[in-house]
Amino acid sequence: MAWTRQAFQMNKPASILVAGRATVDLIMEIDHFSDRGEKFRANDCRFVVGGPGANASIAMARFGAQPLLITYLGDDMIGNFIRQSLIDESVDMSMSLISAGTQSSVSAAFVDSEGERQTFNFPGKGFTELSETLKSDYRPCAVLADNRHPELTNWAISFGKKRNVPIIIDAEAPFTENHANGATHLAFSRQGLDSFAPSCDIETGLRRAEDVTGCWVCVTDGENGVWYLQNNVITNIPAFIVRTVDSVGAGDVWHGIFSLCLGEEMSEGSAIKVANAAAAMKCRKFGGISASPDRQSCYTFMEEF
Repeated sequence: MAWTRQAFQMNKPASILVAGRATVDLIMEIDHFSDRGEKFRANDCRFVVGGPGANASIAMARFGAQPLLITYLGDDMIGNFIRQSLIDESVDMSMSLISAGTQSSVSAAFVDSEGERQTFNFPGKGFTELSETLKSDYRPCAVLADNRHPELTNWAISFGKKRNVPIIIDAEAPFTENHANGATHLAFSRQGLDSFAPSCDIETGLRRAEDVTGCWVCVTDGENGVWYLQNNVITNIPAFIVRTVDSVGAGDVWHGIFSLCLGEEMSEGSAIKVANAAAAMKCRKFGGISASPDRQSCYTFMEEF
């Protein structure tokens, strides 16, 4: 698969602006989910950084990129842990200010024996709005934003438009067309697309999203791969089939690597293939974002397939 290696050869690491949520994930490995109020024993546990913005940033940093994350953090133990963990992963946190007297975001994720997960998120509260100014000489090659903090999403879109770079929105439920106003690429989760276009099949939902937003659109559909519209034709790029151990953060890894690939001037179809591979690799190990691969191991994985 020589095309992957050629596409990623750049003079310097790609700089990507990421705007979105950062949290911690308390991940527990359990045998099965339950709808009853009772005690269960977990088989394993991890306490790691999580959230779509943070996870995508770590995925890109492990690929050798230079992500700059803008997010909301509190001055509590959780916020300090998030910030230091991201710095340790070579994520630029210089624009993510700590707000005094606030509560940072926390998620609890339960992963069953099939690798499926149920997640509960506390988004945090009491944050001070971040400044709308960045270093005047900062020039990213792409912008990625999730819609968990709409004001950050709108700011990121405005910033990307001024720099004329790809602007990718990680579209999760609940999603409205205002979250993508001015973006270039809209990447739904299946739940996000169902929220935007309820009772529609994938093709109808994507066509509606394309008509309303004017964006290039796709949807990640788990083991069914990724569906996207190109030149008015719906296309599917299959997922890499692996034994799923833990799917926590897989979608975030996908969005991060997809955005990085676009920033490195790959086509959408090629970017999807690399993102599919990175997300599949993440799912093979327990531990959330800690299982995200580096670039070389992802290349090797793709060549094996």
